[in-house]
Amino acid sequence: MTKLLIVRHGEASASWEESSDPGLSDLGIVQAEECANMLLKLEGIENYDLKSSPLKRAIETGTKLKEKLNKDMFIDPVFTEIPSPGIPLNKRQQWLKEIFNKNINELEKAQLNWHQSIISKIKEFKNPTIIFSHFMVINTIVANAENYRSMVSFYPDNCSVTEFDINQKKIELVNLGTQLSTHVN
Repeated sequence: MTKLLIVRHGEASASWEESSDPGLSDLGIVQAEECANMLLKLEGIENYDLKSSPLKRAIETGTKLKEKLNKDMFIDPVFTEIPSPGIPLNKRQQWLKEIFNKNINELEKAQLNWHQSIISKIKEFKNPTIIFSHFMVINTIVANAENYRSMVSFYPDNCSVTEFDINQKKIELVNLGTQLSTHVN
């Protein structure tokens, strides 16, 4: 059995329709620091592989733990936010809200490939791993573990930690992270 923790990035400095790759806000920096300090208390934390989405807000969140552990963090594009090809910035928030209500089998090819890549990659993990990633990535993994067909079933808060076990290439949900109390950015 392999432990997997998925950490949603800290609060971004801009919304999804304002910037394609914002860094962390001042609050997001504090959240990332608090999250790193909490993760440092995990038994065996030094044995975890660290991975991050290539987007700034995820990297900046993961860097706090990376520096405290003095470890490498692998940037993996598989764990980036849901692709929105051809959708202009000012239309992305509305497009994303429409995706929330979709069934997985209703996704377009780019999103379906993204979804399948995440699940395939995770099922291959052999070492305990922490991934710093995004709202929709977390929902993709939760949906797979719980056999949900909807795209969104959980609203992870910033720096929320969701825990899974990977057992014989099956993803099992152990613990949902904290729920979001505000809007998605």
